[in-house]
Amino acid sequence: MKRSFIASAFLIVVNFYSVDNFAQCSDAGICQLGTHLTEGAEKKPVNLSVLYKYGYSGKDEKVQFSSFVLEGSYNLFDNSSFQVRIPYNIQSDPAGSVNGIGDLILSWNQKLLLNKSSFFNASLGVKLATGKDNKDNLPQVYQSGLGTNDVLVGINYWYGKINIGAGYQLSGGRNDNIRRLKKGDDILLRTSYILSFDLLSITPQFLYIQPLVKSSILGPVSASGENFVEVDKSDKPQLNLLTELKYKVEENINLMGDFAIPFFKREVNVDGLTRAFSASVGLSYSFN
Repeated sequence: MKRSFIASAFLIVVNFYSVDNFAQCSDAGICQLGTHLTEGAEKKPVNLSVLYKYGYSGKDEKVQFSSFVLEGSYNLFDNSSFQVRIPYNIQSDPAGSVNGIGDLILSWNQKLLLNKSSFFNASLGVKLATGKDNKDNLPQVYQSGLGTNDVLVGINYWYGKINIGAGYQLSGGRNDNIRRLKKGDDILLRTSYILSFDLLSITPQFLYIQPLVKSSILGPVSASGENFVEVDKSDKPQLNLLTELKYKVEENINLMGDFAIPFFKREVNVDGLTRAFSASVGLSYSFN
């Protein structure tokens, strides 16, 4: 009875927030680097998770996003792990839908400077352009991938249940979408704290994402050829409160979820990443 009550409450919380909240959940990949690597976690060599993620672009574009994500990690050594993450994305509006494999993320995670109460975790990864970025000649918001091969670097420091981290995403240049988008590099700052309640853990975290330069797109064609113009306000920062939840169903099985609420609204959606709201729910399984 107790487990059923907690699991039901967990699902209600994940779906609680209205699509009118305008949460700013833009993420080109850097937020996924080194995730699920928490201090004190009792991990098996192999960890698999599947989840469903829902998002909404807001009332201006009215695009709904559904992603089915498969994620796995393998602990090669005591303090080293390899992680892979691949989504299948569906973008839809009242006129129809577009779907396909999204961008693949591969990463290597290494724990450093270990002691009884704290450690550093360094991550190095890539986001590969496995998703289509110009399907049916539609705008970027309808595409399953960003169309660039990006480099991801991150470092996190854990002290007990407190985490402070930073990351950098080096953009792979201009994609092949009809607007020929070139997204600026991103810097990520993250802080979180784990709240533990018997079988349930809640991890609120602040995510600050700062683009270093404005994105640029194809402008009017000139006599000299292609002309690219910067997109005004595309370098504005983002600040989110992201809350992750994990409920231990069995020894090796966990129910997971997350949801985000905003601190300010993102005005420009040229990269198709802005979400008025996003939430996810899934299961993870660990084994030898």
